[in-house]
Amino acid sequence: MTPDIIQALPLKISASVQNALAENRAVLALESTVITHGLPYPENLEALAMLESCSRDHGAIPATICAIDGVFHIGLEDEDIRLLATKLKSHEALEKIASRDLALAAARKSSGGTTVSATMYLAHLAGIEVFATGGIGGVHRGWQNSMDISLDIMALSSIPVIVVCAGCKAILDIPATLECLESSGVPVYGWQTDEFPSFYSRGSGQKVSRIDNLGELAEMYAYQQNLAIISSGILIANPIPKDYEIPAEEIEPCIQQAISDAGKISGKALTPFLLARLAEITDNRSVAANLALLKNNVILAAKIAGELK
Repeated sequence: MTPDIIQALPLKISASVQNALAENRAVLALESTVITHGLPYPENLEALAMLESCSRDHGAIPATICAIDGVFHIGLEDEDIRLLATKLKSHEALEKIASRDLALAAARKSSGGTTVSATMYLAHLAGIEVFATGGIGGVHRGWQNSMDISLDIMALSSIPVIVVCAGCKAILDIPATLECLESSGVPVYGWQTDEFPSFYSRGSGQKVSRIDNLGELAEMYAYQQNLAIISSGILIANPIPKDYEIPAEEIEPCIQQAISDAGKISGKALTPFLLARLAEITDNRSVAANLALLKNNVILAAKIAGELK
């Protein structure tokens, strides 16, 4: 880690991540908003342990990224997890930190989860090439009136990290999100599918280019890194496992109900509210689907990280 990076932000890189990077072994970045804002305690810590274990089982050292008291952790040691657990258990107010919030979070000594944009940025600082998440942010429904477009798209357009997801969050305007990704120069590929998945559902009716094997993906990534004027990330859309899929015709009325119930809630508070409301409406079926797709994405992303090495 170079001195200028150390000075840019207060960072703590775990020993396991430092060693893996130094030895050119596979490392996988994991975001933390699902832990801090997506699941209740103690299910969130159980999910953290499950996802990190899954990454290791498939050949990649996990690098969960979050903020604890103003320090950005890239990989969590046991003592970090204990401190995070204390904050979660006590229901301490945790921030939802996007890339634009990093400097203020450091100055205020904030604790919280990093969104896709912040996780991509911090992973890239550390030299991590692959990141697994659930679903990216994008263009919200009704964007014509609110211009509610996630910073995740700008991050994908400018940070050269491979992001594995199950599509964008189902509460978004999927066609508009794909259009925005295209106009931002972000390559979007379906993993062994010609159709962009819609988080809880395996399809969306929106066609994407298809990639079927890890070797082709790794070769494509290597070529892209050598294109001088292109510095975007790559989005790999990985459909939810069939056994956990909630078909679009079933989940869509629930999404509409959650959006209606949100009323005037907007900004950072909107997505956590909608996901929590969906969990209530679906009797936690959406939560089971979310965990299944997260695990599925971690498995694929760990394999990609290994292939790159």
